[in-house]
Formats: sequence, structure tokens, C-alpha cells
Amino acid sequence: MVRADIASIGGRLRSYLYGRRSELIDPEFDTTPICMGNYTDLFMTRENRRVVPAIMEQITSVLNPRLLVFITKSGLDREIVDTIDGFGWPVLWFFSQSFAFMKRGKLETGPVADFDTTIGNAELVAGTEHQSAAHFWRPFVRELVPPLAERPRIIERLQRSGMQCSVVIGMARGPGTPVDDVRLREELPSTFASDAAGEVLDHDSWQHIRATATRQGYPVYRHTSCAIALAEARPEQLGTWSGVVALDRCLPCECPIAQRGRCDAMRIDLIDRDGIRTFADEVAKFLEIESDAVEYRVATKQIRVNTYISEFDFNVILHAAAGRYSIQALAIEPNKAWQGPFATIYSKKEG
Repeated sequence: MVRADIASIGGRLRSYLYGRRSELIDPEFDTTPICMGNYTDLFMTRENRRVVPAIMEQITSVLNPRLLVFITKSGLDREIVDTIDGFGWPVLWFFSQSFAFMKRGKLETGPVADFDTTIGNAELVAGTEHQSAAHFWRPFVRELVPPLAERPRIIERLQRSGMQCSVVIGMARGPGTPVDDVRLREELPSTFASDAAGEVLDHDSWQHIRATATRQGYPVYRHTSCAIALAEARPEQLGTWSGVVALDRCLPCECPIAQRGRCDAMRIDLIDRDGIRTFADEVAKFLEIESDAVEYRVATKQIRVNTYISEFDFNVILHAAAGRYSIQALAIEPNKAWQGPFATIYSKKEG
């Protein structure tokens, strides 16, 4: 295991935000959340928990306050929750709970929280001043979803615990998926029924969960960015509410009326011809390409980069757009295993 040098984390993060990324996003006004726990659960071991306050000290000493996001499958205790609250920064927890423990399989080992512990986590967070919680329901695949009769009770307990919402995520099939892992093929045969890339999701169960949540007035989303927007009481920043993606990832979801109104205001906002042209020119400058290689369509608020770009560059452009425009590219070169759903990728032949 390689541990980052804690003393350098703040400086490295600041260098990242004020580096090339700042050519398109002013770091002084940047509201992009800082997410910790994407790849390594910071709360699964005692040693990891011990360094969390030190990491937060580094970050809070070099940056202005912005949303911090923690992702964990572990059980928390009052001490760590209170310590984090003491920094005074807004925090959103994603408590990952797949219900795999109900199947008694081999997919999750180690100190992974069962449902009662996850509920206890949310109740701890609900008693704080600066923190909120969301349920990260992943992977939402046929073999792991709870029985039909259990689902209304599960939604009710999530709601009563103080969870602001649930985010339902399937299992990604694509670069980085360990397709040769025998455990996955044995435990999740539906996920590997074909070799097609993309997200595998139990669509029938999703429809039932969505209907159940609607009856109980509990928000359920398909994108984590929607949960972040709900926690911050602002419009969703990646454009889930716009274009074709809205038909699948926004409109079918149970979302509070006030929150949906915030995103609706973005959707019906007047078309800004000068704004989209200026942003397209900024994108071309950022990518160091000719301006005519970046097309824009005023009526549909679309920007298309007619060249290959890295996933890093795509994500910077996506966050800089802040939901005002949908972003496409000729092709995106992945920099990590997970490929986000907002990328429209064209092959050379199609491009």
C-alpha cells in the first residue's frame, strides 16, 4: 500500500486547482466539490481514520470553503463525525450500501457496514451542523437488489434516518472492469450475460424503487451530481436536466418540487448567443486548437469538440460549463477506469 505524503496534500491540491485547470475555471470562484474516498475508503481502517483530520487540516488551510464529499462503506463513530464537523466546511457523505450482505455472497469482505450500521451513520450525521448524507445504492443489479416486499421498509428507514436521498448506480462495463474475476461472474451473472460495454442496471427493480420512493416523497436519483445539487440547494451542475440524458436520468427520478424548479430555471433560461460563442472560444484556447474545431449550436446549447481529448480535459470543460451547455467530443481518451455517462464518444469512422 502506498500512502500519500499528508504534509503535501494541501499544496498538491492547490497546485492542481491553480494549474492548467485554472485556464478555464477561475479557482477563486470554483465551486467544484472535493471528493475523498473514490478509490480508497478513508474510514475502513483505524489508520486511515487517524489521518482524516490531518488531511482536512491541509485542505482547509490552503483553500476557501467548498463542499467536501466523503464516500464510505464503513461504520462511523461520534468522534470522527464531530471532528469533521469542527472544521466548519460543508460535507456530504455518500454511504455506499449495496445490500450484498443480504445475499451472503463473497463480493464484499472486510468491515463493510450492514444496513443498520448505514442507518446509524446517517443518524449521526443528521445531528451535526455542517454535514448531510446520501445513500449510494450501488451496484444496483439483479442479484443484489432487496426482495420486493422489503423495499418500502428500506425506503422508509432511509428517509427517517435523515438521508437526503438515494443515488441508484448500476455496474459499469468498460475500461477497467475486471471481467476475468471469477467472483464477479459467479455472483453477478446478469452483469456478464454479454460483452457489451456500458452500465448494467436492474431496470425493472429501478422502476419499482422509483415508484415506491415517489409514494413516500423520498428523492432518488441516477447521478451523484443531483445529490450534490440537492445538498447545496442549487441547480445540478453537469446538465443532467438537459437534452437526451434528461429523459433517462432526470425526469423519471423522484425529486423535490423546489429542487426540480432550480434545474427547470436552467433548462428554460434564455439562449445566450454571445455566451456560448465566447465559451467555445475559451475551450479552443484551453485545448490549444483552432477555434473552428469547436462547434456550437445555439438552439440546443451544445458544444462539440471535433478532436480527440483526454478525460482530464473533458472533465475540466464539463465543470467549466456548469450545466449551461452539453459537451461532446470526437473521442475521449480515458485517464481512469471509470468513464462518466456524459461523454458522447465517436469512433474515427463515425467522426
